[in-house]
Amino acid sequence: MSGATGDAPYVRAMESADLPRVSAIFKSAFNEMYRRRGFGPVVADQSVGAAIAGAYRSHDPEHCLVVARGDRVVGSGFLHVRGATAGAGPITIDPAQQGSGCGRVLMEEICARADRDGVRSLRLIQDAFNEVSFCLYGRVGFVGRETLVRGGFPIRPDLGVRSLARRASRRDGIDAIVALERDLIGFDRARDYDLLGRMGEIFVLPDGAGVRGSLVRMVRGGVAVLGPIVSRDLDGALDLIQAAGADLPLRTEFRLLIPATRSDLLSACYDAGFEVHSLCTYMVRGAFEPFRAYYLPTLFPESG
Repeated sequence: MSGATGDAPYVRAMESADLPRVSAIFKSAFNEMYRRRGFGPVVADQSVGAAIAGAYRSHDPEHCLVVARGDRVVGSGFLHVRGATAGAGPITIDPAQQGSGCGRVLMEEICARADRDGVRSLRLIQDAFNEVSFCLYGRVGFVGRETLVRGGFPIRPDLGVRSLARRASRRDGIDAIVALERDLIGFDRARDYDLLGRMGEIFVLPDGAGVRGSLVRMVRGGVAVLGPIVSRDLDGALDLIQAAGADLPLRTEFRLLIPATRSDLLSACYDAGFEVHSLCTYMVRGAFEPFRAYYLPTLFPESG
C-alpha cells in the first residue's frame, strides 16, 4: 500500500466512512463516461454504489481500496482473489481527477496485490467504447481476450428448447456447479455462490449425479439480470435461460453479456428480440485459455 506524499495519489484500505464518497464517485464516473458518448445515465441512484461497495467490504474486505489525494478520496477499486484466478472491478475515478495518474496508481496496487497472492490470471470487463480505460489497463499488462455483447430482450414463452432446468435450493447442487466451473472455465469460486444465493436465485440443469449447466438470476423491478451462466452446450444454455423466465411476467427484460464468439447463442437471442446496448472487452493480465463452454460472465461479483 502506498503512503501519502504531498498531493501525490496514494492507495489505502477502504473504510466505512469512505462509503458516501465512494458511492458518489461511482455514480458520477459511470454517468459521465456514458454521457460523453451520447448515452443516458446508467446509475440513477447513489445508493447503487454504496450497495456494491458494502457488499464487497463484507465479501472481500482485504482487497477493497480507495485512491486519495491528501485527505480526499478520488476513486475506488476492488480485487477478488479466487486461488490462481482473480477479478478486478469496478474501478471508478472522480471525473475531475481522470488523467491525473490516480487510475494508474490504483491499478498498479491492485496488480501488485494480485501478484503477492499468487494470482496467475487477473481478469476484468471493460466498456469497449471507453478508450481511456482500455489504454490504462493495457499499460499495466491487460490484454483484450474476448468481446462481450451487452444487451437484453423481453421474456417470451420459449426459446425453442423444452426446459429441464430447475431452481436450486441454497445448497442444492452448489458443489456440482463449482466442479463444473473448475472443469470448463478454470474458476474456483465456491464462496461467491453464497453471495449469489443471497442476492439472487440459482438455476441448475441436472446431468446424472452432477450438473450440465447453471445460471444465476437477479430480479430488480422489471429487469432480470442473468449471469454467470455456464453450460456444456448450446441447448443447455437456452434451457437455463428459458427456465429463468418461466415464472416472470412476459414484459420482464432479460439483461446479459454474451461472448461474440458464441454466434449460435447470439442468433437464438436475436430471434427472441435481443437488442445490443454496447460492447465490452474481457481483458486478462497473465495466463488465459479460451473457455471450453458456453460461459456468460457476470458484472457482480466481478470474480472472473
